[in-house]
Amino acid sequence: MKTSSSPSRPVVLCISLLLAVFLAACRSGGDGRASAPPTATPVQEPTQPAPEQSEQPVEQVDPPTPTPVPFSVLTTTRFAIQAVEGPDYLYHLVHRLPGQAQVRVTAQNSSGNWLRVDLDGTAAWIARWALEPQAGFRELPQASADIPQPSTLERGPMPDTPPPIEFGYGTQAHMIGVDVDHIMWATRDLGFNWLKQQIRWNITEPEQGSYNWRDLDLIVSRAAYSDVDLLFSVVTTPDWAREAGYDATVDGPPADPQDLASFMSAMATRYCGTAVKAIEVWNEQNLHYEWGNLPLNGADYVNLLIPSSQAIRAACPSMYVISGALTPAGSVPNLAIDDFTYLEQMLANGLARHVDAIGAHPSGYNVPANVRWQDGCAAIVQSGNTFNGACDNPHHSWSFRSTMEGYRDIALQYGVDLPIWPTEFGWAAGGAYHEAYGYANDNDFDEQARWTVEAFQMMKEWGWAGPAILWNMNFRVIADKTERAQWGIVNNDWTPLPVYNALKAMVK
Repeated sequence: MKTSSSPSRPVVLCISLLLAVFLAACRSGGDGRASAPPTATPVQEPTQPAPEQSEQPVEQVDPPTPTPVPFSVLTTTRFAIQAVEGPDYLYHLVHRLPGQAQVRVTAQNSSGNWLRVDLDGTAAWIARWALEPQAGFRELPQASADIPQPSTLERGPMPDTPPPIEFGYGTQAHMIGVDVDHIMWATRDLGFNWLKQQIRWNITEPEQGSYNWRDLDLIVSRAAYSDVDLLFSVVTTPDWAREAGYDATVDGPPADPQDLASFMSAMATRYCGTAVKAIEVWNEQNLHYEWGNLPLNGADYVNLLIPSSQAIRAACPSMYVISGALTPAGSVPNLAIDDFTYLEQMLANGLARHVDAIGAHPSGYNVPANVRWQDGCAAIVQSGNTFNGACDNPHHSWSFRSTMEGYRDIALQYGVDLPIWPTEFGWAAGGAYHEAYGYANDNDFDEQARWTVEAFQMMKEWGWAGPAILWNMNFRVIADKTERAQWGIVNNDWTPLPVYNALKAMVK
């Protein structure tokens, strides 16, 4: 069977052509241009929902307040000094500081005379006078007042025998009832390491067995703090210990030497191991007014010395015992015995067994330090003189050098090799305050300075002199216009005289 026939070919071609034209128009957007490639539809990334806003306001936090830095002041030590546990000389040592050490000061005590310092986190105290002054000290806060007060003197080692005596530099000062701190400062400022204080037995033991140590304790504690050694020279018998019918117009020895020995024992016991290193037993006993207008003889002095020496050595074996220094003098009946003669009398009666050094008072008068008595007249004529002792009556006593060398020679003649300890020496200058001291009119302040330095240098070079004690530091301050003031090394307002400056600059 035959199928029906398909449409004719022309019709089919026409339809196909129209369909192609239509599709092309659709692709071109109907404007006949080629279309751009299709753009991909962007896909949105999922996001975290935004936090809900709190209805409460956010609290504002203030920045931390910086901790205030405590007020402090930087300064330096004036010289080597001790820093102690509290604001008093009796406190224990914390640290020994060298001179020119920098310290930070953080507070002061109520009176302002002690300053608290910070030593790498450790609090300690230094006396204000020992630090270079700073304006900021006035602004320092006051430290708390609950610092306990010490009650006893600081004591160091107490060896069984005294150490060898070495040369040293010192002055005699009056330290009772005055500004002791200033004296200690001046001693250290000079570069000195010794001070002498004359101890009046009649004041310290006014009634037998009743002692007044307060003033001496103050001196000892300040000297210990300042690294200064002390020589105590004991004089003036109390009335209760003098002989019956004694001459009250002059000082004199006790009737019973054991009374003096008991006092020496008490003093040596109290100050053993402290700054007190030496005790001088009496003073210028070859003069009538130091020996009660009694007969003068070296044997009588040794009889006084022996029990006192034994008492001191029993109480404090490390304490130096010094014989009472003689005054340079010629022999004048009932008034004085030549000190060379008196020294021989003492040595002949066993002096050397009872002392560690021989005391001396080599005065200079108006003769230069390095001049022996034989050349004294020529020296004073050359320098200009009104006082003619060295010319009118040539004698060793006018010469500092001849007195010291003479004591040494006499001691060696007796087989004694003990130091000669000048417990008082010097030159009066600047004009005499009493006619008996006319040589002070011949000595100007520059000569006093030059001769004093020469004397220290000679004594050090000799090698047999004990610590040299210059007379004096402060009598122009405490007793101006008196004969004692003529030897002072500072003015009455503590301004230094040329001798002070020369001694400070002197090589030690």
